[in-house]
Amino acid sequence: MWKKNIQIDNKLKFWLLDVKSVSYRIRNIAKLEIIPVETGASNFFPNEKKVFGNIKSGHLYLREVLIYADKLPIMYARTVLPSKNLRGFWHKIKKLNNKPLADIVFEKKTIIRSNFKFKKPSNNDNFSRKIKMFNLKNTKILATRQSTFKNKNKNKNKNEKVLLTEVFFNNFEKFNYLDG
Repeated sequence: MWKKNIQIDNKLKFWLLDVKSVSYRIRNIAKLEIIPVETGASNFFPNEKKVFGNIKSGHLYLREVLIYADKLPIMYARTVLPSKNLRGFWHKIKKLNNKPLADIVFEKKTIIRSNFKFKKPSNNDNFSRKIKMFNLKNTKILATRQSTFKNKNKNKNKNEKVLLTEVFFNNFEKFNYLDG
């Protein structure tokens, strides 16, 4: 179940609560590598469809990446949006390849981020099952967060947004959070 708050007793909470770009922060302290996993119309999770008003899977676009810092897997990120939005501002998502979503959402002042929702890991949730498929040795999920990005110049269409889900792995604990 998604919650507005999460109880984490370690330094991961600073990463989880940061509304700015995690990938940019990591880039400042480690060698960042983004590996595309899958793009296109794929299997969507029920909560993702709800964000867009139970839109049909065939009308959604998915971008999945694994994010590494100093060759350690630290995060899985999943970006979902209605396919029709790829014709407008959000078309840049299709061209990101191994670049972070931050290159799009933090470059423009009209993009606003929602509040976070958090989820603790469960062996049976969709994200845990998906990540098990990657066979990442010695990697455990510590927490998952979700937020949306919306172009505030496009207020008329509530679906003109992007859903980002970020799954944080235990390797994050090897990196110190630095303010700034």
